[in-house]
Amino acid sequence: MLVLCGLAYVSTSVAATPDYARQFQRDCSGCHGRKADKPAFNKAPPLITLSEQQAVEGMTAIRDAGGSSAAARAKAKLTDEQIKGLVAFIQTQK
Repeated sequence: MLVLCGLAYVSTSVAATPDYARQFQRDCSGCHGRKADKPAFNKAPPLITLSEQQAVEGMTAIRDAGGSSAAARAKAKLTDEQIKGLVAFIQTQK
């Protein structure tokens, strides 16, 4: 019984954990490349060249500015926590 309860807890925790790799591939890789190594629209530098702080600040600024650009639409619904999670994933691509 205890084992089953433990398994249920683990599976619930894993299901609640965001998959930033999947989210990046779905929402970001089209412009930034599969490995975050491409300049987006010749405006944004390759994301892997940015420090963690630069990437968080840049994504947050684009989200907060709003607008109808692809970058703004991709970030419009992201929370601060989600931005940090995506940036942490991007850092693993270096």
